[in-house]
Amino acid sequence: MLIVLGILFIFASIVIGCVIDINTENGGPFCFICGIVFSAGVLFVVMKTFGGSPTAMDVYQGRTTLEITYKDGVPIDSVVVFKDK
Repeated sequence: MLIVLGILFIFASIVIGCVIDINTENGGPFCFICGIVFSAGVLFVVMKTFGGSPTAMDVYQGRTTLEITYKDGVPIDSVVVFKDK
């Protein structure tokens, strides 16, 4: 999902950069640089907001819980997830 969002933001920011810089001589490089910088910023904010995967420090500090999936009373899967806030 994040990859699709990243690609979408790259294209959108390049288009925005080109629209802003349409009247200058160096539109191409500016569009590309604007797209990369904007996309990097947006992806950084998205990663910080949604948090990604739990780290060992998250487990140590008690921010996570272990969810176990049972089938016929037998544990078949477990996953570490963030606790609800």
